[in-house]
Amino acid sequence: MKIKKKENVKKNNFDLSNYVNIENQELLQKFNIETYGLNDDQVKVHKETYGENKLKQSKFNFPLAFIKSFLSPFNLILIVIDTFSFYEFFNGGDGFDLFGALLVLAMILISGTIYFVQEMRSYFVIKKMLADNKKTSKVIRNISDKYSAIDNANSIKLIKKAEEIDNDELVSGDLVYLSNGDLIPADLRILWSNTLYINQSSLTGESFPVQKKDTNENESYLEYENICYMGTEVLSGSAIGLVISTGQNTYFSLIDNKVKEKRPKSSFDKGIKRITFFLIAFMLAVIPIVFLIFGLRPGGDWGAGIFFTVAIAVGLTPEMLPIIVTSNLTRGYGKIKDQDVLVKNLNAVQNIGAIDILCTDKTGTITSGEISLDKVMDVKGAKSETLEHFLYLNSYFQSGFHNPIDEAVLAASHIKKPNVEDFSKEWEVPFDFKRKILSIILTTKGDKEIFSKGAVEEILKICNRIKIDGKIEKLTEEHKERIISKTHKLNLDGYRVIGIAHNLLDDEDIEENLVFHGFATFFDEPKKTSKKIIKALLQKGISTKVLTGDNEVITRAICKTVDFKITELYTGKQIEQMNEMQLAKAVKEANVFVKLSPIHKSTIIKALKNQGHVVGFMGDGINDAPVLRQSDIAISFKDASNIAKDAADMILLSDSLMAIDTAVTEGRICLANMLKYIKVTVASNFGNVLSVIVALFLTAAEPMMPLHLLLQNLLYDIVMFAFIFDKVDKKFLEKPRPFTTKNIIWFALINGPVSSIFDISTFLVLIYGYHIVPSGLAPIPENHPGVPQFNASWFVIGLMTQTAVMQMYRTEKIPFIQSQGSWQVNASTVFVCSMALVIPYSPMNKVVQMDTPPLTFIPIALGFVLSYLLLAQVVKMGYIKIFKEWL
Repeated sequence: MKIKKKENVKKNNFDLSNYVNIENQELLQKFNIETYGLNDDQVKVHKETYGENKLKQSKFNFPLAFIKSFLSPFNLILIVIDTFSFYEFFNGGDGFDLFGALLVLAMILISGTIYFVQEMRSYFVIKKMLADNKKTSKVIRNISDKYSAIDNANSIKLIKKAEEIDNDELVSGDLVYLSNGDLIPADLRILWSNTLYINQSSLTGESFPVQKKDTNENESYLEYENICYMGTEVLSGSAIGLVISTGQNTYFSLIDNKVKEKRPKSSFDKGIKRITFFLIAFMLAVIPIVFLIFGLRPGGDWGAGIFFTVAIAVGLTPEMLPIIVTSNLTRGYGKIKDQDVLVKNLNAVQNIGAIDILCTDKTGTITSGEISLDKVMDVKGAKSETLEHFLYLNSYFQSGFHNPIDEAVLAASHIKKPNVEDFSKEWEVPFDFKRKILSIILTTKGDKEIFSKGAVEEILKICNRIKIDGKIEKLTEEHKERIISKTHKLNLDGYRVIGIAHNLLDDEDIEENLVFHGFATFFDEPKKTSKKIIKALLQKGISTKVLTGDNEVITRAICKTVDFKITELYTGKQIEQMNEMQLAKAVKEANVFVKLSPIHKSTIIKALKNQGHVVGFMGDGINDAPVLRQSDIAISFKDASNIAKDAADMILLSDSLMAIDTAVTEGRICLANMLKYIKVTVASNFGNVLSVIVALFLTAAEPMMPLHLLLQNLLYDIVMFAFIFDKVDKKFLEKPRPFTTKNIIWFALINGPVSSIFDISTFLVLIYGYHIVPSGLAPIPENHPGVPQFNASWFVIGLMTQTAVMQMYRTEKIPFIQSQGSWQVNASTVFVCSMALVIPYSPMNKVVQMDTPPLTFIPIALGFVLSYLLLAQVVKMGYIKIFKEWL
């Protein structure tokens, strides 16, 4: 996998392998300079020749954001219909035609504006975060002395001439001084170093630092010993390095460019696309049928049929869909934001509710990334205050590489600490990765003592005695075997183990013939909420998979600490060797993957998505950025690398991971309330179309004027908007819910005709009971007095049934008894049902071209509504029994 990356790097002229093993003179020739330290004229030339130290900036694409926000496929449908509505108004329509057209236009503008503003807001928030993190470097320029090589002698002079400049101002060929805490500003070749240690975990996933020096013996691209990579960090030591490649020519830029590539469509994007095309197909299938039936009737008017068909199209179109979707996501965004989470795009709200797998890096995500001291014990496992003193003195007085082990010892509050004022430092044998030992020589009360710690096997090599039960004995092979066995066991339990040795010295500062005293164990501290979030997500049907660059032993230990049961474990090397079928099986069965590169992680994410899973990824390193882009929902942290934050959809601003649990719940609530609108509206509109088609065969009178259909939709939409705030059944929140059109056709075909039964019953009562309009298809005079009353009567039934049944459809349970709606839903239902009676039975009816229905029709209407609710509940229970789900 890493070889592929190397091949990508070779496409430019800054392949780092060309600079690894060359001498100083050849290195200078690469940049057409004779000595180290550029002058101002050379800086200008090099900036033009090799480019600036800047990555491609993510600019806010206003035209694209506008198109995505306002010209979505569904909005285009509404725009076409709305254009026809305006045309109808300007060609003899009344004020209601204009009102309807303006209303649809307002919905398009409101939903689009919310999306557009949210996109802009997120962009500028991230831009500010990145600007606040702007870094500087110490550069050495314009020096009078000529240096063609750098050594201990001239390095001090050069360091004193270093000046701070913005990282953006660096050019290839610049000389840079590195010290503790510096962020590597470009790809550098080390010319001189003093115990330099670099944290490369953001690139490689390895939690322990690596030493850098001016020579190299490695061939692996990310393991060059004399190359420092842009974006990594100096932990300790100092160095002078030559800038080899900047900006777009760095290894870092390969990852950055990957992040800026077009992202695969998320689960939500695919769901919206499917819903949109389903509605288009539904309209294209139904509208021609209505138009032909209307026109082919005896006396049918094809011209009137066009306007009637457009009215049906408006009725079929859930015109509130854009604003319902946007408003639901905005409400969820607000709830998630309250948990200290920055949501960069609204669609992420639903995407996180849809995930059924959360993949996560280990370091900095499940763990805090900080190592803690666990125990200090003698060879028999007993606590030892003397041993704690030895360990503390070693860490306190060491002045070389400030590694996480020493930081953990000094920060530990549960060990006894000696009075360091009683000791004075004589000498130090610094740690290196060959010896793997750090020794400190101190004097106290006239005694000279050596305190050593390091890898257990290496410490044993410099010991010839052992302290057991307070007595010093000869160190035997049996002792060594027991110590190594104990160390191995502790390693398997996830502890990092170091050995501790001590001795009284005479005159020579020698690191041999020491006394082995015992062990100190350390562990990578899990975040306080790691165990809790894994358990909470599992209860919501979301399985967790660990994808890390760290090794198997450490990963197993962390998993054990957070009660994460490993089902199967694979390494990156094993992933490379798998074919497609083996990979599919591996990602399905395993939940831990170790020693992974970013390419390995992306491969696993893709394989999971190919199996139909909705996959989230949580990471914070530079190497996680491309993987974040591959996922359906990308989660990062406020302290993550800039490139990871840029790739993320959500950024956790606090240390607690439980915000993810809240986000999942809110995402599912959003989906539930969107599905209530989409499924029920499609089913209801389908029922209305069936009713209209049947009515066209029962009487020549139009059952409802376009104006009435518009008014009914407006009132109905009040209830639909209230569903943004509705409660959601606990059962719906228990498992992942992708945004899908699954069973939506069956939902409409089964539930839609239920309303038609009562619509048709209404027509029969009005035609054959009240004789309001004549039966048959004989033409009816244009001003027939019964038509307005016929329209008003169906308006009562249509609006009341359509509104009241939402109480049945909003839950799979028995409404009012087992599940109660929110007060917004209940209040809007009462209001709209009241308006279904008020408008036809008050003087208001004249304004909307209706006539008062018979008073005796009221109990009939209420009886139909009650019967409809009961039948709808029965049909719902049958539907659930067949399809095993409701929404």
